[in-house]
Amino acid sequence: MSFYEVLAKSDGRTTFDQHSKDCEFVLNYLLSTNKEVLKKWCNRNKIAFGKFQSGTRLAMHYHDFGKVTRKWQEEARKEKPNLPPHAPYSGYFLIQDNKYELSDETPLLTAISHHSLLTESSWSTLGYPSEFLLEYLKEFNEKSNFTLPPLNLSQSDYFKQLKEYQKDCQRPTFRTLWDENKQINTTFKAKYCLMLSLLVTSDGIASKFEEEQIRGSKRTNKLKEWFPSPKMIYEKIKNVEGKKELTGIQKDILDLFSSPSYLNEGIKPLRIEAPCGEGKTLTALMYAKELFKNGLINRVIFVLPTQTTTNNMFYEFEKEYDIPSEWIGIYHSEVMSFLIEKGEGEDNSGDAFPISNQKYWSVFYSKPFNISTIDHLLLSLVNGYKYAPRAFGNIQTSLVVIDELHYYDTHTIGMIECLCKILRRLKIPHILMSATIPKQIKEKFEVKYVKIKSKGLDANNNKKQPYRFRYHKEPIYDLTNNVCSNALFDLICNSPSLNIGIIVNTVRESKEIFNELKSKFPRRQILLYNSEFMRKDRPIKEKILRLFGKGITKQLKNDEIEYCKKFGFNTNESIIFVGTQVAEISLNISFDLLISDLAPMDSLIQRGGRLHRRHSNFTAKKCNCEQCQRLDSDHEYHFHIFDTGTLCYPYYTKEKSKENELIGEIIDGTRREIGSEPVYTFESGIKMMNNVYKNENLFKGFNPSVSFWEPYKEDIIFGKKPFRDEENGGRMRIRTRRIDRQKFDVLPQIFKYENKEISAENFIQKVHADDKFAKNGKLNTDGINEISKYLLKISPWRYFSINHGKEDLIGSYKFIRIGNRPYTFEFGLQDLDTII
Repeated sequence: MSFYEVLAKSDGRTTFDQHSKDCEFVLNYLLSTNKEVLKKWCNRNKIAFGKFQSGTRLAMHYHDFGKVTRKWQEEARKEKPNLPPHAPYSGYFLIQDNKYELSDETPLLTAISHHSLLTESSWSTLGYPSEFLLEYLKEFNEKSNFTLPPLNLSQSDYFKQLKEYQKDCQRPTFRTLWDENKQINTTFKAKYCLMLSLLVTSDGIASKFEEEQIRGSKRTNKLKEWFPSPKMIYEKIKNVEGKKELTGIQKDILDLFSSPSYLNEGIKPLRIEAPCGEGKTLTALMYAKELFKNGLINRVIFVLPTQTTTNNMFYEFEKEYDIPSEWIGIYHSEVMSFLIEKGEGEDNSGDAFPISNQKYWSVFYSKPFNISTIDHLLLSLVNGYKYAPRAFGNIQTSLVVIDELHYYDTHTIGMIECLCKILRRLKIPHILMSATIPKQIKEKFEVKYVKIKSKGLDANNNKKQPYRFRYHKEPIYDLTNNVCSNALFDLICNSPSLNIGIIVNTVRESKEIFNELKSKFPRRQILLYNSEFMRKDRPIKEKILRLFGKGITKQLKNDEIEYCKKFGFNTNESIIFVGTQVAEISLNISFDLLISDLAPMDSLIQRGGRLHRRHSNFTAKKCNCEQCQRLDSDHEYHFHIFDTGTLCYPYYTKEKSKENELIGEIIDGTRREIGSEPVYTFESGIKMMNNVYKNENLFKGFNPSVSFWEPYKEDIIFGKKPFRDEENGGRMRIRTRRIDRQKFDVLPQIFKYENKEISAENFIQKVHADDKFAKNGKLNTDGINEISKYLLKISPWRYFSINHGKEDLIGSYKFIRIGNRPYTFEFGLQDLDTII
């Protein structure tokens, strides 16, 4: 076969020669534009940069040689090809090249794993390849300034060596976490994964060039657009702070870099402690700006606790900090719903990637600015999902920002502690950001961190006092008698023009209160938000709240006003929000009045961050912020806490366990702290936290060896397979959170589709019958996404309760569960009797 006949793709036109040149072109771009970053990473980790670069080129050159077999070429020409594997066969040529060094297996591992995750069961059923087209490969190598190896090694010996190496890697004599005298360690994993991320990015973008027939100078322009150099990123964000008056912690960042010794002595990780509204996100971006400028990073990874906070951060990057949307990657287990909602109504004609590809490139942190949940970052350290090694590779040259540290339970804090040990070992710059956290947790991130802490002062050096606690002994909602507190009604009745937030602890309570308020105050606009809304509806409700929050300080655009009107909300009037703790850190809005169930102290402080965010003083006449200027001068910001009685679901329950007893202590301690109705300040919040969380037993029980280090060590290379993907609850490789209850994806029995009510079964049949979504009865990606938009998550207990203890599946589509209740955008699932 000639150069014009040997294919690299089954599209019938992309030749092996062309694809190899395209891959080399992209790799050269990535290596040249990131040279300073890669060189500094290699120097920090005692890796020879020249060898790393030549090893990456070697892996790239040989990565597709396994396609040049008679069998692969024959299949590629068929209408419905069944292409055999090729990557493992490519290594046969690579290891016999005289440029390959036996002491460094990373180029080999990179080439043979560019399509799959290396696990303990890799190649267990792999047969020998069919006849290689050796004359073609010899000619190809000569054209590429390579020499085809003499191939003295038989194929059987090659696979034997490969499998022996695989077994050796699992032996204690080879494998270690940190010991540099052993071959397989954390630095080895980092080097392999970084090399892999460069190869798969080059391979993927080369394929995109070929699919879209992008040629000539357009390729360079596209690469600059999709993968800008650190200098280009710096030029874009060098004025990220704009004309804002800098807060104390932001000035501290500038002071850090004003000292030449800070960069010369090596970047130390940061721990930033500041209340809501202090500008922690901008502080992190200002820090990132300096790292981009000095060639220390080529991307930023922001990790947050919840899907809603990641969604909000995307909009914050795009709208507030003017970061191009094509530079922002976002990933969590329900990201498709967010991307679909974001894309609807926008002009996407110029988008670089369709939605499914946006998700793919975001999974492994390939964009300049990346946002994900903490779970995804932790899963990237082990074989938590198929592309985890690629993500681990991209982490190497990133600034990692771990936000909302105070949100996590002790198990996740323990996992983050392990994560940070890896980041410190590999000298990856990172920032831990939090509001108030107990001193026992701060001590875990004390010695090796530069500490930046807010003084809790406003621009005039006055102590910030954003609100006062108000304590009510009765519950907000009496679940026994099914009535709301009269005190709640009085608060709302006396606040006709205020934006009010009501945050309760259970879904049932939120729905009961919503119904009562809709009946009692029919002219007020009320928005309900909890975990039981469809994937398509959650981003809509989040956006409505975000726009109401924006409208407090800025003039909304006409399209933003119309967006809210489309769903029945007038931005010129006040709003009452009713939600669960799912909104605790997710709402980017500053309420005028906040009402809450009793909850642990840290949760209450977190909820309090949604009240008078741009705070100075809890009385409007003593505070000159934009929010206060909208209100009567005698207005005071109060955070009303209603007690929950003896128990406090879902935190403190009837369960008989030591852990539950400790949580009971936390609830009692919180009740004591707020009972005196103090004015909240940042310093008083720290004291309250330390008073409530003083029992040392609260911080015990996490076993880092069992929970993290054992699976991490196993997965350095050739580890376990992921049990299932992240979007189907694939957290089984490691447990990222203590509370990790199983949830079922369900379709409501009746809901609106295309502005008409439809049953779940008719909906499924309609999607399968639509040529846009299915072919020959089999759903395509768009069809899967269409169904996914209408799913919601509920617990197994809830599912079987509403279905009277029976499994309810749709006819022949046995993978789709039905929640036997109607659904509306306003209320979610319509029943109240079985909700907990």
